[in-house]
Amino acid sequence: MKNKLTCPHCDKEITTLKMGYNAKQALVIIPILLLGFIPFLSIFFKSNSLASDDLDITSFDTRIDGKEMVVTGIINNLTDSAWTSVSVEVEFYDEGGNFIGESDDYIGSEIHSKANENFEVRFRNLPEVVLQGDASTKLKIAGGVCKNF
Repeated sequence: MKNKLTCPHCDKEITTLKMGYNAKQALVIIPILLLGFIPFLSIFFKSNSLASDDLDITSFDTRIDGKEMVVTGIINNLTDSAWTSVSVEVEFYDEGGNFIGESDDYIGSEIHSKANENFEVRFRNLPEVVLQGDASTKLKIAGGVCKNF
């Protein structure tokens, strides 16, 4: 059994159905569609700042606490944007200046715009040379989430 579509006025069978929009409907629909795409466009054309360019570790101290290294210091935010989930990476070098390993940890607090933030990070699974105090360390910002509002 086939479904048939009939005209309600003359009871004739309708074989083709055509739907269209007039100009007034298009003038309403197009701006709505464009407004819906603006958030997607801002994602693609947003200036992506690098945490290493916007944040600076101004001072830090390291100490060995059991089998981990504890680093305390101050991060300076040089921009008008706040940063969260900032990753701090430490690289280890032996006495000859050869790279022997690295580790990273995250700072839990938000770093507000144009502000300094105290931090403490802990690095685990360190090379034995580091635990003995026979290695030098280099600390750097490895990443983060910029809050551009």
